[in-house]
Amino acid sequence: MVGVRAKVASERGQTIVEFALIAPVFFILLFGIIDFGLMLNHRITLEHAVREGSRYGMVTADCAAIQQRTADRAGDVIDPADVTISYQSPDGSAVTSAMPGDNVKVSAPFEWQFPLMSRFGVGSIDTSVSGSGRLELAVSSAGGCGP
Repeated sequence: MVGVRAKVASERGQTIVEFALIAPVFFILLFGIIDFGLMLNHRITLEHAVREGSRYGMVTADCAAIQQRTADRAGDVIDPADVTISYQSPDGSAVTSAMPGDNVKVSAPFEWQFPLMSRFGVGSIDTSVSGSGRLELAVSSAGGCGP
């Protein structure tokens, strides 16, 4: 009976050492999953917002209204001044006077600083998100607007 107690006591120290070796890897993976999930949530929200902004831009020519609508749909992810609106012909070239059938493109920057993984040297993601739609009305001053 005494031999069994001594063996169990010696294995407790081994368990603590094994946990100390595995815990940092486990927590880095856990923080990475949480950070990636938060980043993906913000990006999907922004993608939805620029898509809604382009849908609104199909029926209105007011740049400030399109920017505000996009920012409202994004919540606290972007500022209306960061939203860029441009008009293009169906072949993708920029136009100065857009007609029905041309495209309106709404885009916004997306920069994500990983809040948890930054402690481990992981930087940031910097890209942009855009959505486009076909115009339903003519826009005389279709030079675009944005930052």
